[in-house]
Amino acid sequence: MDLSPPVSAPQLPVAYAGLSQRSPEATFNGTTWWEGFHDKTLSSLVSRAGSSNLTIAQAEQNLLAARALGHSAIAGYRPEVGTVALANASTGSRVNNDFTRRPLQLNLEVGWEAALFGQDKQTQRSADLTTEMASEDLAAARLAVAAEIAASYVHLRALQQRHADTVETIALLQKNSELADVRERVGLSTAIETEPQKSGIETAKSRLADLENEINTSAQQIATLQGSATPAASLLKPQPQPIAPARLMSGRPADLLRSRPDVRRAELAVAQAGAQVGLARSELYPKLRLSGTIGIGAPIDSSLFGASGGPSLQIPIFDLGKRKDVVTASEAKFREAGFAYRQTVLVAYEEASRALREFNAAQRKTAQLKSKLKRVTTVRNGADILVREGLEDRSKSIRGALDVLELRASLTDSIEDEARAFIAFYKATGAAEQAARPRASERLK
Repeated sequence: MDLSPPVSAPQLPVAYAGLSQRSPEATFNGTTWWEGFHDKTLSSLVSRAGSSNLTIAQAEQNLLAARALGHSAIAGYRPEVGTVALANASTGSRVNNDFTRRPLQLNLEVGWEAALFGQDKQTQRSADLTTEMASEDLAAARLAVAAEIAASYVHLRALQQRHADTVETIALLQKNSELADVRERVGLSTAIETEPQKSGIETAKSRLADLENEINTSAQQIATLQGSATPAASLLKPQPQPIAPARLMSGRPADLLRSRPDVRRAELAVAQAGAQVGLARSELYPKLRLSGTIGIGAPIDSSLFGASGGPSLQIPIFDLGKRKDVVTASEAKFREAGFAYRQTVLVAYEEASRALREFNAAQRKTAQLKSKLKRVTTVRNGADILVREGLEDRSKSIRGALDVLELRASLTDSIEDEARAFIAFYKATGAAEQAARPRASERLK
């Protein structure tokens, strides 16, 4: 089986599906994507997680372990030197001049397995690739943690906005209920008509309790990502919702091949599987080992020293079939790694395209809701004027305020959806700051 040319990526479109050609791409001037939110708390959380997150810490230790093992990967193909001291018991009195059979001896033994068919190079290459994959695992961990912190933070601020709006809604509903009670007392309405308003207050209060629980849960999730059991006080203090930038730095789908850590890792896995095929094939050929012993022994007749040594040749005969099966299995693993690489690329493109479509859809919805909120607010302001002039019932002004709050709730959801789609896109594309990294095949040449 010929392992070259290397496994190629599937053909990708020149642009992401759903990309608007009318919108220019964003530029961050070398900054990281989360700084596009212009939220100092978010930037601080992501920055601190780089040194405190436990998933990242595990990936760093895995990389250190891989580097250490890679440093001595070919130790088995280097000369081995050792000393052996022996004491042999004998029932006879005859002196044996064979130094390897003397009652007392001290030997210096040397052995070396010659790598005649490149086993040492393939072993070192496999170890180097393992180190490279551990490096990509670390990059993937950093990217995933940054995206998860950003998404959790965006959700937390949206929950706090919903909480504030719900508090305001309860206050308005209570005012409306008081007006309804007055109308009931003067006979302008019945208990059947006022009961739904009281029920609405209870529903809003229940929702408020749920939001408080969700806020605490979200803050705790962020604390866990920070490697802590206690949420930071700044998280529990309500802040405005982070607003996603108006444009994305979309790039080209082909950039996924060098920007996504999992894609780069899958490419490295193909190369490593190829190295394993080479090692399996080398086991089909004879092995040459050179060994020798220099020793001192007593008692002796003529000399303290003795030496022996020579080459040994190991030829696979009886287990040749098993070794061929190993080659066949390793070749199948190589092909499987190639399919996995192509699948990883396609999934990366799908995720990026979906996030882009969701971002564009949320952006359009946010614009529509802002426009509608502006119109409804204008109507409500007009109703407030009529109420102050005594020309309209106060309950109409309250209903208008409730309509505004309902729209604000929808806008809060849409702003969160837009921000989360923004985060998902940069996670799916591997983040802008990693785009300049070379492809794995270029680094390993």
